[in-house]
Amino acid sequence: MPEVHEVIFYGKSGDGIHLMVDRLVQDLIRHGFYVMAYPEYDPERRETVARVHVRVSKEPIYERGPVTRPEVVVFMDFRLLKHAKEVFGAGKIIVNAPSKDLLSNYLGDNDIKPELYVIDLHGLKRKGIDYTPHMTELVTKALGL
Repeated sequence: MPEVHEVIFYGKSGDGIHLMVDRLVQDLIRHGFYVMAYPEYDPERRETVARVHVRVSKEPIYERGPVTRPEVVVFMDFRLLKHAKEVFGAGKIIVNAPSKDLLSNYLGDNDIKPELYVIDLHGLKRKGIDYTPHMTELVTKALGL
């Protein structure tokens, strides 16, 4: 059975989560990985919570269905942390936020303390920097690839 790494991305419909994941997937494929990704969202409305399930492996992936054991969870908007407490079982969480200090209000008092990575995607975007390579590097680092 191949080693398959699982990631869940949380974002809001309309804020570019699907474009971000698509670019990440293309980059991982260029680096020789097999990748499977599919979105889960309400296509009728903007600003609803969207999830994108991603699996990454060095070998073909045969498992289908939603990601159930994510190693990494990515939040494209730090305010979504309040709505996704079930993912704190993941070992690593990547959050788009201006600073790590801001997250204490959203993480709450959890018994589980995942490894936390913070990236300011909006700050990069304001500077005219394509944040996709930064996010790709962060996800691959968190997965240990």
